[in-house]
Amino acid sequence: MLSPGYATAAEPQKFTLINVDLDGTKIWLPSSIIVYQGDDVELTLINKLDDPHGFAIKAFGIAQVVPPKSQMTVKFTAAQAGAYNYVCQIHPPHLGGTILVLSK
Repeated sequence: MLSPGYATAAEPQKFTLINVDLDGTKIWLPSSIIVYQGDDVELTLINKLDDPHGFAIKAFGIAQVVPPKSQMTVKFTAAQAGAYNYVCQIHPPHLGGTILVLSK
């Protein structure tokens, strides 16, 4: 589980998520991220696999496809406290994870 350190309000909370194949199961790692309500969040998505993979967080309007062997960045503001799932929307059986947004 990753959580941000102390940072000034103007700095986004940055995390790197990597899509890998672990014993035949494709997953995004890490599987849990913690941020605070109101934080700007920047996620670098790295797809290490030979096929494109999706990354979606419905609650934040994010739905991207990361091409094979490449990376991209998504940004959003964690406006509401709660637990929000991220998934591969083009391969639903794959494992995603959770972004936990804590109240300040």
